[in-house]
Amino acid sequence: MAAGETPATTSVDLDETEVALIIGEEDGSLVVRVVAGNDKLAEMAEMPAAPEIVMALAKRLLEDPDFHDDVLDWYYEHLDEDEEDEEEEEEG
Repeated sequence: MAAGETPATTSVDLDETEVALIIGEEDGSLVVRVVAGNDKLAEMAEMPAAPEIVMALAKRLLEDPDFHDDVLDWYYEHLDEDEEDEEEEEEG
């Protein structure tokens, strides 16, 4: 993308109880955003579990460089397990 060019965007509608963790890359660096379906989330005295988990994940991704690799390792390990389960179901 050329300098000054606006990137393409995609809209997502969130329910009031949903929170989205948005992960991207910009100039080789990880970019993390948290978007809540409820604008009043920041005003709450105690954050519900879902947003709290998303905030913790976002913070860990930004502050712990090894966590990124751990998450990918976990994903690929479980992806292989899911594929094996599907093969077993097809054979059975």
